[in-house]
Amino acid sequence: MRKTISAAVLTALAVAIISCNPAKKYEEEEKSLIADYIASNNITVSPDANGIYYIETEPGTGDLIKSGDSVGVYYTLMFLTGEVKQSNVEEETPYRFRVGSYELIEGWSKGLLKMKPGTKARLLLPSSMAYGSMGYGYYDNYGNYYTIIPGYTPLLFDIEVVELVRARK
Repeated sequence: MRKTISAAVLTALAVAIISCNPAKKYEEEEKSLIADYIASNNITVSPDANGIYYIETEPGTGDLIKSGDSVGVYYTLMFLTGEVKQSNVEEETPYRFRVGSYELIEGWSKGLLKMKPGTKARLLLPSSMAYGSMGYGYYDNYGNYYTIIPGYTPLLFDIEVVELVRARK
């Protein structure tokens, strides 16, 4: 009898702790934001296993990009509200990097593996594939912190692949 009561108390305590988890609230809000965006923009593609929505707007040609390949891209980063946070579209040279490198957010590396040279696509990334629960920001020279992307923020990236250099084998 005592073990049964102890087990019931522990179970109730575990449920209380889990239900008070603030992360759960933010995760639910994020899911709701994504669902609203999908519905209001008539997006018909399904997310992949990582929750990434890949929406191709212009197909490319050739073989798919592979991890380790170097690419040059033009991109625009937006919140789901349409607010542009960053873009290099007006730049003379594309942003160049190696696919799968540590400095990339995971959603880019996974999304680019679905693209070919010349592809234009929109990636809708859940925060788990972008800047996660911590978000992204920076400290200035005086120690003040500025949040650029809050935690639990899903992001949109419009990406155009304009260069591809295959990894050496």
